[in-house]
Parts: sequence; C-alpha cells; structure tokens
Amino acid sequence: MCTVTVRIDEEVLRGVNPSLSDMAAIRRWAQELIDLRIQQMEFGDTETMSIEEAREMTLAAVREEYARP
Repeated sequence: MCTVTVRIDEEVLRGVNPSLSDMAAIRRWAQELIDLRIQQMEFGDTETMSIEEAREMTLAAVREEYARP
C-alpha cells in the first residue's frame, strides 16, 4: 500500500456533488475511483496514464455527470 496526496477543489466538487459534504466522503469517493481504475487496468486495459491525466479525467467526468439538467 502507499499513500498519495491529491489536491481537489472542494468547492467545485461539492458544487457538482453536494453529497460530498465532508473530507471523509471525499476520501471514500476518491478511493472508489482509484480502486475502479486499478480493476480496469488489471482486466485488460493496458493503456497507462499519469496521475495528472487520471485526475483530469476524473474531474472532467464529475463535471460532466453533475452538469446535466
């Protein structure tokens, strides 16, 4: 196991997902995203990406998901 520090704009994140109301909820959400990506990599997705690419992809997905009317 390792520990990684990720900077997240809490205000933006809460704006798109109000259920992420505290740091514990944000930590769980981020961990779920990372675990899912690791599973995808294990089961056939051989393309690798940098942590910055993963962060940008995650933020874009969150914004897209919660920007829908």
